[in-house]
Amino acid sequence: MQTSFETRVLQLTNRHRSAKGCAPLRARYSLRRSARTHTKTMARHNEMSHQLPGEPRFSIRITRAGYRSWRLVAENVARGFDSPEEVVKAWLASPGHRRNMLNCRLRDLGVGVVVSNGQLWWTQNFGRR
Repeated sequence: MQTSFETRVLQLTNRHRSAKGCAPLRARYSLRRSARTHTKTMARHNEMSHQLPGEPRFSIRITRAGYRSWRLVAENVARGFDSPEEVVKAWLASPGHRRNMLNCRLRDLGVGVVVSNGQLWWTQNFGRR
C-alpha cells in the first residue's frame, strides 16, 4: 500500500501540474527517503509539523537523505486523509500547499506515507537541482 499510495500522489500531482502547463515532477528516491523519514517522525510524535523537536531543519533532512546540490525545495505535510485523492484535494484547497504543488520551477518529488494507529500520515518533498 505504501508505495502504491506514494506513486498515486505523484500521478495526481502531475495531472494538476499538467493542467497548469508545468512539466511533470520526477520521482526521486532521495526525496522519498526524506519524506518517509519525516512522516514516520510525525506519526511517532503524533504531531503534524514541518519541524519536530530534535529533528534537523527540512533543508538538512533532504541533504542527508542524498538530495544534494539543490537550488529550491518545498514540503507539504498532512494527516488523517484516507486516500491519495483526498490528500491531494486537501493540499490543492490550501493556498500554500497548492503553491508548492503547482510551482513550475520544482522538478523532483518524493512522497512518504505511513500508517499509525489506523491513521495515514503524508509528506511531499519537492526539489530542484
